[in-house]
Amino acid sequence: MLNRITYFYLYKPYKTLVMNKYQTAKQEAYTLVVKESKSNPDSIKLIPKFAKGIKQLDAIIQEIDVIRVQQEKDLTGIAVDKRYSLNNLTDYMVDIAGALHAYAHDNGNNTLMGKVNYKPSVVEKMSQAEIIAAAGIVYEEAGKIPVADLAEVGVSADELKEFAGLNNFFKNIKSAPREAIIDRSGSTEKLRDLFKEAGKLVKDSLDRLAIQFKRKDPDFYLKYRAARNIIYSKPQKEKGTETGTNNKPV
Repeated sequence: MLNRITYFYLYKPYKTLVMNKYQTAKQEAYTLVVKESKSNPDSIKLIPKFAKGIKQLDAIIQEIDVIRVQQEKDLTGIAVDKRYSLNNLTDYMVDIAGALHAYAHDNGNNTLMGKVNYKPSVVEKMSQAEIIAAAGIVYEEAGKIPVADLAEVGVSADELKEFAGLNNFFKNIKSAPREAIIDRSGSTEKLRDLFKEAGKLVKDSLDRLAIQFKRKDPDFYLKYRAARNIIYSKPQKEKGTETGTNNKPV
């Protein structure tokens, strides 16, 4: 007999969320950078290389959109419940890992800090199997901490219960067809590569060229900075670590 979680996974009609919230926030920021640049054609003409970089970024964003739309289509009539998507597991894992990291820091527990040091920038490079394994570690460590202490760092009993359900669900997935549905046949890896390409273009080229706008076009420079600042930051700041992404504007 199918248990409740397996039933949801196999039969409940619901489209899968493809990108996690960190990727979604990055896409929104990059899209706004392109939008502001296109709205100020006279400004970006001042630096031809910057204008070309904006065209490259726009092309990457469009490719991300194509993959995202394709992945959100139901596969042969079988869809994954939003609640039991891999990205939902990833989001819970990163948030709870950050909370445990802060708790470990406050208690001088370096061993625990090492076990749950899963920042978004690290998780984005992990494979599906690595994410599932890491989530199991984070859940196991969370279970060793008193409920009241977890609440202090922002993790409620209900959230831990949801995380438990996700962990049990993915831990029991063993058949290749089901994993193929979750992983989307390499598209997840393609998205990761595109975000990496976009991040490198923005950080190593556009940000560096944009410095010139401080002098050449201060108003556009402020708009560029504002667009770049719309990047997801974790609500629970990890003490002694960076918050959010490393994609900080110049």
